[in-house]
Amino acid sequence: MKEVYREYQKTDYQQCEALVNQAWSFDETFKPKALSKLANLLYTEGSEVGSNYKRVVEAEGKVVGFIFGFNTNYKKPKKDIFFSLLILFKLLFVKSTSPDKKSLLDAISTHEKNRSQIVNNDKSEIVLFVVDEKYQGKGYGKNLWMGFREFCHNSNVTSVVVETNSFGASAFYEKIGFHHLKDFDSPLHEFVTKGGQACIYEFRCD
Repeated sequence: MKEVYREYQKTDYQQCEALVNQAWSFDETFKPKALSKLANLLYTEGSEVGSNYKRVVEAEGKVVGFIFGFNTNYKKPKKDIFFSLLILFKLLFVKSTSPDKKSLLDAISTHEKNRSQIVNNDKSEIVLFVVDEKYQGKGYGKNLWMGFREFCHNSNVTSVVVETNSFGASAFYEKIGFHHLKDFDSPLHEFVTKGGQACIYEFRCD
């Protein structure tokens, strides 16, 4: 069956969340199960609500990859106060063992502080980008990126950034034309990618 590229729909969320869990092993990193689900929700849905470009690729009747992006020259996504309140509520009541809630919150805070010294919130960005490991190497990721690249180019965006890890997708981004911008320290990355280096890559559209 030929792959299909289409707009993301809310009904795709669970499949996208499962792909994120496959890529970053939340179930293995965060204990107990309630904390891993919360971390995945924070990362996946948090990225979804903060994006104004969302596409998926289907193969064999299921979503096997997706890209969430933010284009600064397009209409801004609506702030979802209910999502923020939901995360806060769940954080208050979830019990955690590895890591504890304070460590997780501190890691998020340190991550954002260090990252903001390189890029700020007014940059167009690949917010979240995952392709099922079983379907990598087939051009699905490149095609998803090309769609977002065209979307940015058509609205006169000059550059697109992406956050990745030296042990993660950095080689893929270099292959499609991104250039290493700068490294930064992130205890959040250290949770899921032991020994890897958090970094920012940039693609120049002009």
